[in-house]
Amino acid sequence: MTIGRLFRWNVLVICAGALFGQDVVPPAQQHQSVVVNIEVPVRVLRGDAFVEGLTLADFEVLENGVPQKIEAVYLIRNRQVLSEEKASGAEPRRPSNRRNYVLYFDMKEYLPKVGEAVDYFFGEIVSPEDSVFVVTPVKTYRFRSEHMAGTPRPQIAERLRGILKTDLTLGNSQYRRLMRDFYQLEEEDWPPEQADVKETMLFDLAREMRDLTEVTEGRLTGFADALKTLEGEKHVFLFFQKDVLPPHEFSDERQAELRKAVSFDVSRLKRYFADSSITIHSLYITKTPTFTTNAMARGAAAPNSRLQELSVDLFAAFKEMAAATGGLAESTNNPNFALRQAAEASSNYYLLYYRPAEYKADGRFQEIEIRVKGQGLKVIHRLGYIAD
Repeated sequence: MTIGRLFRWNVLVICAGALFGQDVVPPAQQHQSVVVNIEVPVRVLRGDAFVEGLTLADFEVLENGVPQKIEAVYLIRNRQVLSEEKASGAEPRRPSNRRNYVLYFDMKEYLPKVGEAVDYFFGEIVSPEDSVFVVTPVKTYRFRSEHMAGTPRPQIAERLRGILKTDLTLGNSQYRRLMRDFYQLEEEDWPPEQADVKETMLFDLAREMRDLTEVTEGRLTGFADALKTLEGEKHVFLFFQKDVLPPHEFSDERQAELRKAVSFDVSRLKRYFADSSITIHSLYITKTPTFTTNAMARGAAAPNSRLQELSVDLFAAFKEMAAATGGLAESTNNPNFALRQAAEASSNYYLLYYRPAEYKADGRFQEIEIRVKGQGLKVIHRLGYIAD
């Protein structure tokens, strides 16, 4: 079987030890060390503009509906602490200036706008002290800080563009083959008495395309466990492109079977990622892969030839997870624009620390609510944490 789309959600989990180094701290131990002060990145917007100049008195923190005392508020921009304010007698942790980025490309093909996004990311966002991990359908890559410090950024971006062009083609080779085989079979003339056999063969090909990727709860929690061992900020930019099947009209029963439902508990995963202090930016690329059209069709395109989309439910789930982690969810045909929006969101925020008034390590999820004084403000932050 070709390495590729079937395994893309396995790659980061399997390689986590090697990817993040051998000196990682087990998740349970690290989580135990942060129970005294709860850290909450917060973005405050008026329209699309970030609101600056807020003080400790402008914020209110509630845990499970109960007001909490805020110990400190920092304004962070591009790793730099622009301002800080502490409550009297409070000694919270200093914010870490380390950043870990994961660029996750669940794409069907290389797009020029992806190249522009890569240029922007390495040219404007990443600093030499940051760690960058890139996940493609084929492999996971780590761009170490010492390498980035000694290599011109355009050279790094050029290398990654080349990797993406190769890996996105190789990783989707099976998908391309199945799509080509489907259209070839569809265009063949079969005797009427064998129409049912042909229809079954087409359905089997469509089902195989649908099953090429599977996002399971275990893989997602493993992904979170691997990331939360890292020190500092953790930002995931998840690029995933529209997943489609050919526009063939199967029976209602078969059509229902082809629908790709989300196979994991969205509510549980929202809490799991929020607890891990990982910000997920869900960047859904709506451009239909060019190879999914029927190049072998005879004459004009058939009426009602709209491709069947498989990724609607998955995008809805990732959108919820992004919101639960304080991240951004974008649906666009421009990966460069989507990355710019997400990068801005991840670089400019307030960091609040508070000490829970009645902390109990009971394994329950503690829901956080941040309120800000003022009218017409949008407040974005992680959903909460698990007290264990």
